[in-house]
Amino acid sequence: MGVAMLALGAFAKIQTSRLQAVKAEFAAFVLNVKTLGEQAEKEAKAKEAADKKAKEKADANHKNDIARLNRDLKRMHADRAREGVLSRVPANPASPDAACFSRDKLERAISGFVEGAATLVGRGQQAVEDLAIASQWASELSQNR
Repeated sequence: MGVAMLALGAFAKIQTSRLQAVKAEFAAFVLNVKTLGEQAEKEAKAKEAADKKAKEKADANHKNDIARLNRDLKRMHADRAREGVLSRVPANPASPDAACFSRDKLERAISGFVEGAATLVGRGQQAVEDLAIASQWASELSQNR
């Protein structure tokens, strides 16, 4: 019986020391996971801030590009309205009876066509600007990763 008690005491001492070792190992694991989680959170916040900054920069560039495009379109429209589409009639035309169209109707028709074409070109250019900004933003995002 004494031997059994001695063996039982030794067994309890061994198990207690093993339990303490496992507890210490678990505490180290928890601390490591916590540290890794905090580090990942800091990296995610830094990446999010960089992405936000890239988006703001792309938005500002896009806004400036579209404003420049709109100014150019307005200037072109004003130039066209000031100059007209047809050349001026000479003071002494060689043969004024040879014209087979109404100058006013032709001027309106050509102006309408040019205005429509300019609108399409403007929309196309805006789409090109949008695509360029999106591409630039995507490139900056991929570089930040």
